[in-house]
Amino acid sequence: MKVQNYQRKCYHTYKSEIGYPEHFTYIGGCPVKVHIPIETALKKVMIVDAYPSAKYFTVETPEGKIPDTPMEDHNSPFSTETYFDGSRLRTNLSGQELNEVILDKIGVKREDCWLTDLVKVFLFKPRHLKRYRKLGKTDISPNRHKFMEYAWASLPFLHDEIEICKPYVVILLGQEVVQAFFQISAAKALDYMNGTVRKFEIRGRKRNIICVPHPGILMKKTSKNRWPERFEGEIALKAREEIKRIRPGLVEPAQSEGID
Repeated sequence: MKVQNYQRKCYHTYKSEIGYPEHFTYIGGCPVKVHIPIETALKKVMIVDAYPSAKYFTVETPEGKIPDTPMEDHNSPFSTETYFDGSRLRTNLSGQELNEVILDKIGVKREDCWLTDLVKVFLFKPRHLKRYRKLGKTDISPNRHKFMEYAWASLPFLHDEIEICKPYVVILLGQEVVQAFFQISAAKALDYMNGTVRKFEIRGRKRNIICVPHPGILMKKTSKNRWPERFEGEIALKAREEIKRIRPGLVEPAQSEGID
């Protein structure tokens, strides 16, 4: 399957395939769209996030301002676009965090990546819909808690992407993605996030998988959160070494056998 054929298939069939409500729209009427992979480097590195963010706006009402209200989708996974939210300029943090917190640390260039989400539609949290109710929208319900259900249903789409991309390594971001991808417990998923290459068979081919913490948790610098320290001092260094070892053209043929 060619990249463009996959993009079309995903755009037209994804919601129905995973059971996402077709009628869900943002408060302004924009439909929740499927985030199609746009940055699609082949035979290099695939980055997999959990699910897309949205553009958040400040909505003014007679009773006051309602901040951080999801109103529409970003253009693509890990977008770095800047927009005016009704009150100030904002930049999508997922793209910036990917570049600065993950890619720079593990020695990967963004232009060498296929960027995608496991779940390819925005998921609404109770706090989002609390804001919506203040604005009179009551026709949707929270679905963030259904992430794992949607993620398992999304695996065939991700496997399609891997077959097309043929990455020499797939990098999974965060506990939820790791748990869904390997279909393991949450506790075991935490153990997997150590930067080491794991071989995993997908449709008859063994692929190189590296699991790392999500950028969001790495940005939270608190005394109780040990992930930033672990990532800087251990996980990122290991992932960098592993990527250098398996990168095509930088290893002996016998070592790279089986990687396409």
